[in-house]
Amino acid sequence: MGTFSDFLSAKSITPQQIAIASKRIESFDGAARGLMGKRWKKRTTKETADKKYAELEIGKPAQHGRGISEAQVQTASKGVEVSRKARAKILKAVNNILASKKAAAVDMKALFEGTKARAGKKPVVPKAKKK
Repeated sequence: MGTFSDFLSAKSITPQQIAIASKRIESFDGAARGLMGKRWKKRTTKETADKKYAELEIGKPAQHGRGISEAQVQTASKGVEVSRKARAKILKAVNNILASKKAAAVDMKALFEGTKARAGKKPVVPKAKKK
C-alpha cells in the first residue's frame, strides 16, 4: 500500500470517519450561504454585473459545499492518484480527527509522500478560422 494507508492504520482512523468529518467541515454554514447569495445578486443585477467582487467587497465562501466520499478515501488509501482538491479535503478531515484525539496535526507530505496528484484536463484552445 502507501504512506496514507499506513498512516490510517497506525492512527486507527477509518475511511468512514474521514468521510463524516469532511462532510461536517465542508458543508455550507450561514455565513457562506450569505456570501453565495450576495455573489448571485451581484451577477444578476445589471448595475453590478460589470463590477468585480473585490470592488463590492464580496468574498468567496470558505467551504466547498461537498465533502469527500468514503469511496474516494478508499481509493486514495490504495495509492491511486487523486486530485489536489480531494487530497486537501482528506487532509482537513484527518487533521480534524487528530485534533479531537488530541494528537498533532500532519501535513500533506506526511500523508501522501510518494504518490502523485492526478493531473487535470488541459484546456481546449479553439483553432483560428482560416480566411
